[in-house]
Amino acid sequence: MLLVVVLMGVAAAATAAVRMSRVNVKGLSDAGDRMNVLVVGSDSREQLNEAQRRRLGTGSADGLRTDTILLLQIKGDSAAMLSFPRDLFVTRCDGSQGRINVAYALGGPSCLVDTVTELSGIPVSHYLEVDFLGFAQIVNAVGGVNVFLDEPMSDRDAHIDLPAGCVALNGRQALGFVRVRKVDNDLGRIARQQRFIKELAKQVAQPSTLLNPLRLFRTANAGGAALTADRGLGPVDLAKLARAGRDLGGSSLPSFAVPGTDSIIGGAAVIVPNEAEAERIFRSFRNGSVLERKRAALRPSQVEVMVLNGAGEAGLAGRAAELLTDAGFVISNVGNAPAVDRTVVRYRPERRDEANLLAGQLPGGAVLEEVSSGEPVTLVIGPDADLSTATAPLLLDEVELIAGVEYNGAGPPPADC
Repeated sequence: MLLVVVLMGVAAAATAAVRMSRVNVKGLSDAGDRMNVLVVGSDSREQLNEAQRRRLGTGSADGLRTDTILLLQIKGDSAAMLSFPRDLFVTRCDGSQGRINVAYALGGPSCLVDTVTELSGIPVSHYLEVDFLGFAQIVNAVGGVNVFLDEPMSDRDAHIDLPAGCVALNGRQALGFVRVRKVDNDLGRIARQQRFIKELAKQVAQPSTLLNPLRLFRTANAGGAALTADRGLGPVDLAKLARAGRDLGGSSLPSFAVPGTDSIIGGAAVIVPNEAEAERIFRSFRNGSVLERKRAALRPSQVEVMVLNGAGEAGLAGRAAELLTDAGFVISNVGNAPAVDRTVVRYRPERRDEANLLAGQLPGGAVLEEVSSGEPVTLVIGPDADLSTATAPLLLDEVELIAGVEYNGAGPPPADC
């Protein structure tokens, strides 16, 4: 829900020296050449007076839970996002089981970071949080956001009553739009959130915002004041976030949600993760292949691989060949190679994309080595190889969220909207 708000907030904070609140967060770790930011929308009402609660339609419930949980992965100017449904059934930081959005109430940001990391295996580099009031203020600061509804949308609890067609949302309406749940389900809610993110990014990038000093100043103040970040998030990290934020309005942003099945456990409605499908998505974030935009055009069936055993243990090459065949790759030959210390993917220069696709599906990873001659792509199995599993690579056109246009409000607005 709040990814663009956060990105534009930090961009504004970096350029306008707006001061953000800071919080201690345990469990953060380095993600190598990528940055993984856990973006949280808190449903805390502590900063809202009664009039603001009524105006925003937030209800009167107190306590701290996460209304929205997103993981943003960044490398250079590329980004991808992964949404965690608030009702996702998980094992939380204290060992209890239940909805993921309760983790925040149990142990604050540190508990949520631990829960997400244990579930996905994805290291979290930084933490960012925005509250209800901050969200609404930023939407108002940029002059509102346009969305398109296939049919009217009404929900008393969310305080929205919107007509079909093109609708210009103010801050209060936008908050209801991204929080409404009764019109379909949690996946529909996530789909609308991800659509809103892209439309808000487009609005922020408009000359009416960037070239309007007053509006830019309002955005800077609203953005910076709305954010709470971990203490380690520094100027360089802010610059990386701002850089990635430029492309969020594009249609090419890879966007996913943890897949699952609706269920009732202990009397509570939850979403039980589909472990196999979820692992495919988690792995693509762990190894960074989700950021390789060309991967959807290249399929395993187009990649021919020679598999060689460089570990000295009999049968490893054959086992690897079987796993890769199951994942869709074409095996040209199987044999032995001189001993190597680590698993290596060797490739000719023109086959780099194929080598990246192959390396991304090896659970233990692999060293990429460019060669001038020999087979187009060769996998040399080393003693570090993990041959316990291999799955078909994640392709955007197969599983990219679920942010299906079949959900009301999730489709792109027409050009004249």
